[in-house]
Amino acid sequence: MISKNVWLIVLLGLISACSLTVENETEQVEYAEVEKVELDRSAVDRAKTLTDLGLAYYQLGKYNYALDYLERALKLDNTNGVTYQVIALINERSHKPEQAQLYYDKALRVAADDYDILTSYAVFLYQQQRYDEALIELNRVAEAPFYKKKWVAYTYLGYYDLKNKQIKQAEKRFFYALKMNKSYAPALIEMAKIRYQKRDMMSARAFLERYFSQVGKTPESLQLAIKIESALQSYDAVEAYQLELKRKFPFAE
Repeated sequence: MISKNVWLIVLLGLISACSLTVENETEQVEYAEVEKVELDRSAVDRAKTLTDLGLAYYQLGKYNYALDYLERALKLDNTNGVTYQVIALINERSHKPEQAQLYYDKALRVAADDYDILTSYAVFLYQQQRYDEALIELNRVAEAPFYKKKWVAYTYLGYYDLKNKQIKQAEKRFFYALKMNKSYAPALIEMAKIRYQKRDMMSARAFLERYFSQVGKTPESLQLAIKIESALQSYDAVEAYQLELKRKFPFAE
């Protein structure tokens, strides 16, 4: 006959074994669920990740790597306008306007109401000197009621006004751009130039200093700084800017 103590030991052992089995089964189920979620990730999500990687490589100037990720993204999802947009930008930077146009067309076909893409396309048209087409798209962006990132469109509309010697209208455009994004460097330097031309030197200096804080100093901006400080008779500043221009950009015109 088995004593009560022995039965107690056996019972405890069975309880312990059952507990371990339940825990192991629970862990296996949880692992299986995690694995299932990972395996069931949608093609759209994976394509978006690849597009994000392509965009990152594009921003680094590594176009071959970017295109590899973007083309893989299109195989999984050919309805993402951003994927086409980034490929268009790569072709644009690679001086292939026909290919850029092709991919912009595809981007807008699948994302006609994406104003980020439309802005990018409008800039492309402007830089290709297709001004009539660019103006249509730039104005469409500027007039979009719920779109917040309009500063690029207003800046390029300002460029067009300057091109046509509409200085006052251009100044308004750049002002609107900076009202929406006070750090937008292209609008800052254009405001500095306009205020210099209007002989409003203190304002010109203020806009140029804001420009410096955003992008640093370029040959163009340093030359403008020399003109502004000369007009203000700040000769120490003039000398400092001249030395910086010669040191940093010895081959600048």
